[in-house]
Amino acid sequence: MFPCKIPVAFPQAFGLMSHIIICFATLLHTSRQRFSIELMQRLITVAIVISILYGIPFLIYYDYDALPLSGTNGTACVPNENNELFSKYTVYAGVPIMNGFLPVTIMSLFGLLTFRNVRHVAKKNIPIAHIHLEQKLTAMVLIKILNVCLTVIRFLIFFL
Repeated sequence: MFPCKIPVAFPQAFGLMSHIIICFATLLHTSRQRFSIELMQRLITVAIVISILYGIPFLIYYDYDALPLSGTNGTACVPNENNELFSKYTVYAGVPIMNGFLPVTIMSLFGLLTFRNVRHVAKKNIPIAHIHLEQKLTAMVLIKILNVCLTVIRFLIFFL
């Protein structure tokens, strides 16, 4: 049963980790302060721990039946609905909120704040080279946010 659960648990955990780290990048880029390497390492550690904790229930509670494939020595993993509580959590709370609405909301909100901050940077006495670098970095972050939001919103529409 464990090999049937890995393809479900790992994408959940690593997908959430990706969203959390992109949210952290958006938060860090929005603020004007410079963050230390130690703080960034701690935030990434927090993202890893949260993602692993989110993926563990998929390893424990997600039920699959291994059905033999006719004419071969292989098996197919087919999900079953033995654990109704976990299925309801996954469909109504876990996937839509943790991998959908929450990351999109955080990235959109802080992406807009980042865009607003960059417009104010151009009005201050900052060297032109620094302004151009800041604008390029902001453009990269905003394009990444747009890309993630569009793909996550399409996934949520299909999922729901």
